[in-house]
Amino acid sequence: MDKIDIEEFNRENFRNLLDTLSMPGNTKKLNKLFDSYTLSLASVLLYSEVSYENHTDEDFSIIDAITNSQKEEVKKADYIFCNNPTSILQEVKKGSYLSPEHSATIICTVDSFDGLTLNLKGPGIDIEKKESYPVNEEFVKTFNENNKEFPLGNEVVFVNTQSGEVRSLCRTTKLELI
Repeated sequence: MDKIDIEEFNRENFRNLLDTLSMPGNTKKLNKLFDSYTLSLASVLLYSEVSYENHTDEDFSIIDAITNSQKEEVKKADYIFCNNPTSILQEVKKGSYLSPEHSATIICTVDSFDGLTLNLKGPGIDIEKKESYPVNEEFVKTFNENNKEFPLGNEVVFVNTQSGEVRSLCRTTKLELI
């Protein structure tokens, strides 16, 4: 049986996640941990001082055991794991001007990135970038509304549960329908 260095996997996955957040529209690959890309990402993000809500089919019991993170309702959670971010995006906390870090990050599990082709603009993007995301028009409207008053807003991370690819949208990204 091969040994797995969880810390090494977490460091590499964290770097890949940060790359996608700092350069929206770029895609990176995660290392699979606990036979799941979703749990691999949860292992990177969750620890005892943050809260989360799980709206996926994944069993988070191993993550609960190793991170001691707190379960919380969507409106109060720091991280929300879900299959459809549109309705969740309307409920999550967006931070305050004094504490913008008290906002939620949404992790959306998908089978592919096929969906609407969006024009992305903002920091980390050279002028603009066209990329496909598994979202609808309501998501685009709500995402832009949530993130219109920087530093308030939310990040949304899309993780492909089949390939381990991850693609993100940060709060500074402006989305346009094509």
